[in-house]
Amino acid sequence: MSAWAWILALGVGTFAIRASFLLPRGQGEPSPYVKRVLQLVPAAVLSALVTPSLFVIDGALALSWTNERLVAGAIAALVAWRTKSVMVTLVVGMAVLWAARLLG
Repeated sequence: MSAWAWILALGVGTFAIRASFLLPRGQGEPSPYVKRVLQLVPAAVLSALVTPSLFVIDGALALSWTNERLVAGAIAALVAWRTKSVMVTLVVGMAVLWAARLLG
């Protein structure tokens, strides 16, 4: 069996296993609880991916104002809390990060 066939088979198998828990037998719609939990998955995954890069530099914990990523992340978090807009948060966070790198 070729590598691509294995990748496809494993992907279909993984999807089928995960989908079997989300869709109860005999029903086409997941429960409201499952829907609510699934709505939170993208935010949880994004947080898990971004958070380590904010607090760790070169394998060491960096909790100071000289850490431009931490400063930009904190300001972006405040913008997200106030505006509830993903696009505004991304633009402000990146602008602060670029400005901090240019000035620092």
